[in-house]
Amino acid sequence: MAGRGWGGSPPVDEADARRRIVLATAEWVRRLGAPATTMQVVADELGITRRTMYRYHPTVEDLFAAVGRAALLDFRTRVDEATAGIRDAVTLVVESLAFAIEVVPEEPLLHLLVDVGRPDLYGAQMVSPDIVALCREAVLEGRLDWAVLGYDRAALDELVTVMLRMFHSFVFVPPDPPLRGDALREWLRRWLAPAILARGQAPAAGVPRSP
Repeated sequence: MAGRGWGGSPPVDEADARRRIVLATAEWVRRLGAPATTMQVVADELGITRRTMYRYHPTVEDLFAAVGRAALLDFRTRVDEATAGIRDAVTLVVESLAFAIEVVPEEPLLHLLVDVGRPDLYGAQMVSPDIVALCREAVLEGRLDWAVLGYDRAALDELVTVMLRMFHSFVFVPPDPPLRGDALREWLRRWLAPAILARGQAPAAGVPRSP
């Protein structure tokens, strides 16, 4: 890893190099916005070549995805603070989802997860197994006894996937007029509560429970 560039202070290993690239990209996204943040801009900031950049991130989409994932890790703490003390499954899901719908579009780094001119790419990423697992761990697990409601890990992943798809829809096709605050939460509760609670209810007579 020794050599010129990196402002005269080469990274100690590849993990350090990736961290510094992500931090530099995040700073330029905050300053310029995603469309104006290029591989060349970040390379110049770090004193390295684009060839070195491509070694770690072969495309700008891959680079932005890494920045978005890093921002999501920080976002976990904010979601936890917003839902602290909630012990009701419906309220936990509704408040977590509403918080994300209201906050993410205003956060440039988090918005990299859902739109940098490639909604197809980021729509797929948002329901990838890694993101689903991260959201399950951050938002749902350990907050209440999901087993009482009939949820195992696979069922929680399904619930998170529904939440992510609904979030994606609100971001890309926002309702007109917009839903915010109490109105948003009432809408989410009206349509999500029956589905959330149905997992732990007995099936109708003659209808087998889904595995």
